[in-house]
Amino acid sequence: MSARVLVADDNREFAELLRALLEDAGYEAMTAYSGLAAIATVEQQPVDAAVLDVLIPEISGDAVAARLRQLQPGLRIALMTGADGSFAAASGLPVLRKPFTKEQLLETVERLLGRAR
Repeated sequence: MSARVLVADDNREFAELLRALLEDAGYEAMTAYSGLAAIATVEQQPVDAAVLDVLIPEISGDAVAARLRQLQPGLRIALMTGADGSFAAASGLPVLRKPFTKEQLLETVERLLGRAR
């Protein structure tokens, strides 16, 4: 069974690109375009990992991360940002700084899942 990964970003094209990259790498990927949608997705169907944009509508990425961890303790989460990244880094979660490569995305997800690349 392949790992299920949630991608949350308000840029739909970018989120769908990440979903496609993850699916091509063998993951089951799901997308959400807002913080509340990400939370609703995990409420309906648990995931193995999540990659969340820091600046996402309705609720910030770090607040989404905290809520997802309440719903699913131990969930492995990374944040992504096109901004400075120091705020995201202060969360203690792995941070993907936009723009990032396919390899950086896959390496981050594999680290989250405890897999060596």
